[in-house]
Amino acid sequence: MRLVILISIFSLIDYKVSAQTQSYVKVDSIMRRYAEKIKSGDELYKVVYFIRNTFNADSIRLRASFIWITENIRYDIEGFEKEDPRSSMLNYVVKNKKAVCGGYAALLKFFCDAFNLESEIIYGIARTGKKAVNISQYSLRSNHAWNAVKINNNWRLIDPTWAAGSVDDTDEENLKFYKDYKEIYYFTTPERLIFNHFPDQYKYQYLAKSISKEKFKNWPLFTTAFISDTIREVYPETSVIKTKVGDTILFKFKTNFTPVRMYIKGLNFEKADFSGPPQRNGDWLEFKYPIKLNGNYTVYLGCQTSLFALPALLAYKLEVTNISN
Repeated sequence: MRLVILISIFSLIDYKVSAQTQSYVKVDSIMRRYAEKIKSGDELYKVVYFIRNTFNADSIRLRASFIWITENIRYDIEGFEKEDPRSSMLNYVVKNKKAVCGGYAALLKFFCDAFNLESEIIYGIARTGKKAVNISQYSLRSNHAWNAVKINNNWRLIDPTWAAGSVDDTDEENLKFYKDYKEIYYFTTPERLIFNHFPDQYKYQYLAKSISKEKFKNWPLFTTAFISDTIREVYPETSVIKTKVGDTILFKFKTNFTPVRMYIKGLNFEKADFSGPPQRNGDWLEFKYPIKLNGNYTVYLGCQTSLFALPALLAYKLEVTNISN
């Protein structure tokens, strides 16, 4: 059975803004200009008061709260590395303007409670960064928190941590947070979020048919980048590809989007880099990657338009043996 994923072009190309995003332009602008100094959790009432008196609809108040959080709170790398519980505590988070995922989720729930919005903090497994490319050999444990909020009788999924920015783990001894707002993690559809967010409780998948933990951990690593707003199938659907020197791996995407080139980028292994034009085969876009290097290494797969390279779509772990063996 092939893997079906939803891919949205606006998450790759900033100038392709969705109708939903356009409807938030005014509230986003107001909240990004809001300059009240909030020094502790006790002073959050000032933000609540401002939002309540500026916006009427529940959905807009939620959006205003979300933007305030992503605009003002940075990821607490030191707290993460030291497993400091304060990084998830409201007063510490607001005072220091930094948090780990638990702190982001707790802050969004605070605003939901203030506006009488039904909400949940969801705990589960998130897959991001090079260590999460191949996790099939490990037992999975919770490492992330995000939110579900009930708006207009529908549960909507939000990840304020990943929306606020990203952590560069290129140098594992010197992690860096970059403020890099990502709209995709606001009201993410369950069918899309499941590919890198697996809740501890199955009910929080909000899917008609639940995805198993086994399937989740065997998938390739799906990044934030997406390339179309239509359903698409991707192959191979497992993170580990066992092959040998001299073979060719066929990557397939069911999509209407046709990039000029596809590329393979080796993680800390430039000799694995490769690019070339994809081939159209009906609804499928196909890209062939010749295996020339022996060993175990991670590769990222992405695409290029005529103007620029787009972010990588997904990552695989290659286990390559020499053809002579």
